[in-house]
Amino acid sequence: MTTTITRKPGAKRAQALLAEAVEKLQRNEAAEGEALLQQVLGLASDDPEALHAVGSLRASQGRFSEAEENYRRALVLNPDQPNVLNSLGQALNRMNRNPEAIDAFRQAVLLKPNFAEGHLNLGLALSYERRHVEAEKSFRDALRLQPNLMMAKQSLVANLNEQRRHREAEALAVITIRQNRLDPRQASALYYNLGVAVAAQKRDMEALGLLNTAQSFAPDMPFVDCVRGSVLHRLGKFDEAVDAYRRAIMRNPLDMAAHRELNHLLYRLERNDEFLSSYDAAIDAVPGVPALEFDKASLLLRAERFEEAKTGFEKGNAIGANSIVGHDGLGRALIRLGDVEGAIAAHERAVGGEPDNAAAWCNFAETLLRAGDAKRALEASEKSLALQPGNPLGVALSTLAMRKLGDERETAINDYARLVQTFDLEAPEGFSDMESFNLALNEALNPLHAVGREYVDQNVRGGTQTIDDLFATNHPSIMGLRARFDDAVNAYIARMKDDADHPLFARKGNGFGYLGGWTTRLKKGGIHLNHVHKSGWISSAYYVALPKANGEEGWLTFGAPPFDMGFSDPVRRKVEPKVGRLVLFPSYMWHGTTPFQSDETRTTIAFDVLPRA
Repeated sequence: MTTTITRKPGAKRAQALLAEAVEKLQRNEAAEGEALLQQVLGLASDDPEALHAVGSLRASQGRFSEAEENYRRALVLNPDQPNVLNSLGQALNRMNRNPEAIDAFRQAVLLKPNFAEGHLNLGLALSYERRHVEAEKSFRDALRLQPNLMMAKQSLVANLNEQRRHREAEALAVITIRQNRLDPRQASALYYNLGVAVAAQKRDMEALGLLNTAQSFAPDMPFVDCVRGSVLHRLGKFDEAVDAYRRAIMRNPLDMAAHRELNHLLYRLERNDEFLSSYDAAIDAVPGVPALEFDKASLLLRAERFEEAKTGFEKGNAIGANSIVGHDGLGRALIRLGDVEGAIAAHERAVGGEPDNAAAWCNFAETLLRAGDAKRALEASEKSLALQPGNPLGVALSTLAMRKLGDERETAINDYARLVQTFDLEAPEGFSDMESFNLALNEALNPLHAVGREYVDQNVRGGTQTIDDLFATNHPSIMGLRARFDDAVNAYIARMKDDADHPLFARKGNGFGYLGGWTTRLKKGGIHLNHVHKSGWISSAYYVALPKANGEEGWLTFGAPPFDMGFSDPVRRKVEPKVGRLVLFPSYMWHGTTPFQSDETRTTIAFDVLPRA
């Protein structure tokens, strides 16, 4: 139903004054322009069109709260205004109130289903919240209504990259570039996203050329140098990668991805004097930004520099950001410093401020377990699982609490005898035996382990582990092995019971897909710390090359958490590694390795899979 608005006799006069006000403001005659705007509002205080126009003018001035006020006044007078709702959503987005913006855009497209711009803006807002599947639908709705809406095409290419559908992103970008006349900014964005898609498929030299093309169209194009740094990093051109990341940060001191990538690389290169210095320079250049403090503190936490991490989270919180990141991070730092009371209070602030955050409830549960309160830890982990059913960390923490409390449910969930399964694989086609295949495979993996240290946020100690999708390399040895992995995973799934209450079996769907694959190489004394795979369903370990070992050196262990819970024997099962052996297990199971003392290295491949719906 459309509300009919009777316009006041002064409405035409208000429109003329508004045009005059805009002209004055454009000539920087601020006082005169503002005086005219007050006259407009006096004449048209109940005219939705005038209020919308004034709101849009305020938005163009960067005065978004005043824009919001005018848009909402217009909507009180006439709620059925999709254009006003769209403008309101844009203002809310600029004020970092994205969930409210999403609601406004949704109302706009409900009122006007053929509103292409509204669908586009809804998709952009959903993308900001990393709700990429929903965003894809909105972009496709916009393109169905307006097939040549270039921003929607660019956004869909970026969206497909975010969903790791890089071949689809590449195909759409190539078609869009070929079939459209593009202005420099459009061309730059498309070549950039094409470069991202090609880089993800490990066509590194081609990716560098595309990134250069993107920057030639728009020299100030953000993010290009960060992606270029990642490609150079992978090519082993570490000094050039460092320079690229630093250029990205120089262009934008708030480029958090560039800060993270740079400092991961500096850590791996053991350039300890430079590690985290980019954050310090950015904090000096752009003071008062909590994200810089929080990002730096998070890396300090992973580097086990807990006192410094505590200080960083406190600094970020003191700036005035009532952020879950700050409170949650502070809680994790404080519990490791032995401040149980302070840690619990910080986590309570985190989950109190954002009670629907499953990850925050998991971190709270871990702190409670470290504090010895298994009962509250179980409650916190169950809240996480209610928000995100089956999430592996939530399951892992809840079963630790159950184990401590003597709850028999833990035994069925962690059925180590049945759910940890080994597969001694046959050689892929073209090889007579697994020994010769794995020798060739180990040689092929050498370039991926050129740096001698792990990333700061990995669970490896004393080795290296890749972060890119190993299967995207399309290397013949790796792809041949993947076919053997397919058979083993299908067999593992086929053995599952039908049980809707079990966190592993309940997720069984119509087959599976790989979430990612990586390779790890450990040196003498190297280990995997006990951990779970937070994003997987089924996880794995495949043994490519093993050093000579005494006893149970280097064995894969299950059940022990990464912190002391007072269990007399925390390890519940051990698996002996053998070259050519694949081990499959639920992603929620705690697992790690024992150290080995041989001078030879130990090479493994691992992957996670997810069920298909």
